[in-house]
Order: sequence, then C-alpha cells, then structure tokens
Amino acid sequence: MILAGTSLFFIISSFVLLFKTTQTSEPIIFTSDQTTASESSRMIVADIEGAVEKPGLYELPEGARVEELLEKAGGLTDEADSEWVAKTINRASLLSDGAKLYVPKKGEMTVSGGSVSKINTGESGVRDFISINTASQKELESLAGVGEVTAQKIIAGRPYQRTEELLEKKILKPSVYEKVKSQLSL
Repeated sequence: MILAGTSLFFIISSFVLLFKTTQTSEPIIFTSDQTTASESSRMIVADIEGAVEKPGLYELPEGARVEELLEKAGGLTDEADSEWVAKTINRASLLSDGAKLYVPKKGEMTVSGGSVSKINTGESGVRDFISINTASQKELESLAGVGEVTAQKIIAGRPYQRTEELLEKKILKPSVYEKVKSQLSL
C-alpha cells in the first residue's frame, strides 16, 4: 500500500513537472522577416505627369494617398494650375495600382480640366469629354445609356483614377461602357 501510494505520488509529480516545464509565460514573437516580406508584396505603382518637379512612375505602399504621390514627385511647379488642382484633385484619395495623375500648367487645355472640356481632334473639329470625377448629374445623363440612377451611382463612386473603374465597380454595364468610353475623362 505504501509502495503503491509512493508510486502514484511520483507519477502525478512527474506529470505536473512535465506540464509546467513546457509552458512559457513569454508571448510568442514573430520575426520581422515575415512582416517585411508581406509588406514588400503590397506595393503599387502610380504615374504622375505634367507640372510637377519630377514626373514619372513611383512605387508606393498600398494605401498611399494622392498627396504622397505629389510629395514623391517633388510637388507642383510654379507653372502648375494650382486653382485647377484645388478644385479637381482630391489629395486625400487612395491611389490604386496603375493610377495616373496629370497636373496641367496654367492656361493649358486639358481633357480632365473641368466637367466638360474641349480638345481639338483635327479633322472633325472640337470634341466634348465628360469628367466622371467632376461632371454634374445632368451632364452624366447626357451620355448614351446613362440615366438618373446610373448618374447617381457614378457620383457616389467618386473619385476615380481610371475610367475602367466604372466597369470594375459594376456601375456601368459593359455594353454601355463601350458606347461612352470615348467620351469619358477623369
């Protein structure tokens, strides 16, 4: 009986000691190599042209804002149409991979300079473009296949960095987009 009791005591003590030695009070810490690898895979590339100090392609972390792209490009030049920038470009908007931003010079006629802009197309004279970022509901409704509801959806989905986002966000049907894409600008 004494021998059985002593054996049972040692067996229980062994399990208790074994369990306590495998537990740790320190939290598990992951190495920074794992986070660095995942962060580097989350980069985007954006293009900025026009009246900026250093136009070109820039690699930015995912979630970067337009303001960060402007800073990387050295900011606006003295020739930049700062009034247009203030009215048209949302510096707080998120960039998407492949985004393009054009900053016009003062007095420069731009495709995306207002809600409706005109450019000379050569043989056919002047052509209208409608900005999906600044056009009024009435201007958007003037597009073939775009009614009141669709125009409201376009306005609610602003800002856009590419006209193709109208398809990606399922705001326009592919058939409607094909009809109007040559009339759209940012």
